[in-house]
Amino acid sequence: MNKKALGTHDIARVCHVSPPAVIRWLEDRKMPSFKTGGGHRRVWEEDVVGFMKAHGIPVPPELAAGNRLRVLIVDDEAVNRRLIQKVIRKSLPEAAIEEASDGFEAGHKMNAFLPAIVILDLRLPGIDGLRVCRMIRAEDRFRGVKVLAITGYDFEDSKRRALASGADDFLGKPFEIGELAQKLAALAAAAR
Repeated sequence: MNKKALGTHDIARVCHVSPPAVIRWLEDRKMPSFKTGGGHRRVWEEDVVGFMKAHGIPVPPELAAGNRLRVLIVDDEAVNRRLIQKVIRKSLPEAAIEEASDGFEAGHKMNAFLPAIVILDLRLPGIDGLRVCRMIRAEDRFRGVKVLAITGYDFEDSKRRALASGADDFLGKPFEIGELAQKLAALAAAAR
């Protein structure tokens, strides 16, 4: 993952203040900053997080995760989310993990958390996983996101439909923990 710098408007958005307030902070040296060749002020993401913590400003998930690999688990069954999270913690201990229990929540988490990998159950209440996958693929900013589709239903047809909807890989449920760990490692390597 690359080190990320934020501009004054980005900082204002995450801190819920106006851009002039951020400029004052920078001029008063409350936050370390630098200027680009074009004269634009920038602050490293970790310095913004440090400032927010020091001043009691809630840190949004996309900043709290920093440069760590971000994985979103989308499954309506809590037991499945817990199992997948255990496998991620063991095989990718540096990963930041978020969960969603339906397609609507998945859409919100995609925007707020900005994951590199999505583990997506295809059978979800409301918006199904295939539609969520197509929505992810329709957004340019999610182009690099790796999607692992999972389901316990009609493996061959589900796999064909998931891959046609833009999933990078597929795993049938119930799955072997080792197989999930292998697929996660391959997706993580491709996401970096």
